[in-house]
Amino acid sequence: MFHFPSGLLITLFLIATQYASNVNADEIPFNQTYYQIWGGNHLTISNEGKEVQLFIDQYSGAGFSSKQNFGSGDFRIKLKLPKKNSKGVITTFYLMSKEVDEPARPKHDEVDFEFFGGDGKYTLNTNIFANDEGHREQQFNLWFDPAADFHTYGILWNQYQIVFFVDDIPIRVFKNNTNHGVNYPTNKMHIEATIWNATAWVGEVDWSQGPFTAYFREFSINGCQYQQSNPQYCYRNSYYWNRINYWKLSPKQQQLYEVVREKQMTYDYCLRNAKDFPEC
Repeated sequence: MFHFPSGLLITLFLIATQYASNVNADEIPFNQTYYQIWGGNHLTISNEGKEVQLFIDQYSGAGFSSKQNFGSGDFRIKLKLPKKNSKGVITTFYLMSKEVDEPARPKHDEVDFEFFGGDGKYTLNTNIFANDEGHREQQFNLWFDPAADFHTYGILWNQYQIVFFVDDIPIRVFKNNTNHGVNYPTNKMHIEATIWNATAWVGEVDWSQGPFTAYFREFSINGCQYQQSNPQYCYRNSYYWNRINYWKLSPKQQQLYEVVREKQMTYDYCLRNAKDFPEC
């Protein structure tokens, strides 16, 4: 049992309940904003394009990508994780600068939600790559069962900060500290979501528990389409996420942020490798 201050515990619960049950009026079909990038029949579309299932077995996982690249935005999706013991399986939602068909390269921009499954327990791993190899992991235990219902996971990205949200609760902030010699994601990025076998990283999969299915909903995207001829276009304050009230957390957000990090964060790269990262 997690011991939050009572008022904040109630707030966290109410926010999580609201986002788990709320139906977005702006639901649009998957094919309008996304397309499948791999996995063949391991991706299925249902409910008139308003829900997608990615499943993994011994033969393949699956993934999809946004059709556009972005230079800023407020990117959110609803996700329900695989049930049962999914140790060794990772479900993801992230921003990526490397093109889908581009060979792997160490220096790129990337902003990650990665969910590790295991015997009914789940770890949320977050990471940021800023024209480098990353290694900025921060990990959390969630305050709800992410396989029991849909929850909203979001990434706010503007020229001032990147914020990770879980059910509208900020859990991680990465500030633009380029004036202090810290790289910051500024390249065009697209959205990807995948389910894949990560045996070599997080442990062997028990396929007797599979196949494992992740469910995605709400495919509308609030993002500025990147313009190669004018990269600064996506910094305009005509986009709500670039306005001054999105340059830092509000007092209420800051309070929730501090509680979640105190009670739910289980790993912080800054506590392990502070000398290698000036932002720490």
